Amino acid sequence: MEAAYWQKAWSENRIGFHQKNVNKRLIKYWPRLDLKTPSQVFVPLCGKSTDLLWLHEQGHSVLGVELSAKAATAFYVDNNLQYSVSETTDFTIFTGLNEANGLDIWAGDFFNLTPVHVADCTAYYDRAAMIALPDDLRAGYAAHMGHIMKAGTSALLLAISYDQSKMKGPPHSVSDENVRKLLGEAFDICELEHYSGAQRLGNLAQRGLETLDERVYLLKRN
Repeated sequence: MEAAYWQKAWSENRIGFHQKNVNKRLIKYWPRLDLKTPSQVFVPLCGKSTDLLWLHEQGHSVLGVELSAKAATAFYVDNNLQYSVSETTDFTIFTGLNEANGLDIWAGDFFNLTPVHVADCTAYYDRAAMIALPDDLRAGYAAHMGHIMKAGTSALLLAISYDQSKMKGPPHSVSDENVRKLLGEAFDICELEHYSGAQRLGNLAQRGLETLDERVYLLKRN
C-alpha cells in the first residue's frame, strides 16, 4: 500500500512534501560528518530533492535511491542536467552526465539494495526517509540500513515528531525514542539539535498541527 501511495502521489503531482530550497539543517550540520572529498554519499528515498545538488557541489558523488522513476526524471529535467538511463533486474539507473557526473539516482525498491550496491558509500543523508514510512516499514527500513551500510559509515538524520491525534502522516511522527530503538543497535547516535515550536511547521500548519519537535542526529555505523 505504501509503495502504491507514493507512486500515485508522484503520478498525480501531489508533492507538497518537496522542498525547493536546500535544507538548512543539511548546510549547518553536514560539516560535522568530517568527510574526506571526494566521498560517495547515499541518499535513500531521495525524490527530486535539491539537497542532492548541494551534496554534489561539496565535491561528493551522490547515489540516490527513489521508488518513482518519474521523480528521478524530474530531478534531471528540472535542473537542466544531462543523464542516461539503463535497466537492471531491480532498478532503473539514471546516470548523470557531464556536469552531473557522479550524481546518480536508482529508481526502484529500496529493500532490493544490497551491501554491494552501497559499498563505496562512506556516508548517508536521511531528511525524509524515516518520516515517510509508517511504523512497520520504518522498522524494516532501519534494519536494512544497518544491514547494508558498512562499519564506520557516518550519517545525518533529520526527524520530526508531533501529536498524531492532530494529523495523520505522512510525514509520520518519529520520536527520539523510536529513532534510538530502531537504529541504536547498529549505529552510535548523537543528537545535534532539538527544536520545538510552531515556527517550522510550514504547510503542516494547514493540516492541524500547532507545534512539532524537530531533531537532528549524527550517526556512526558501529
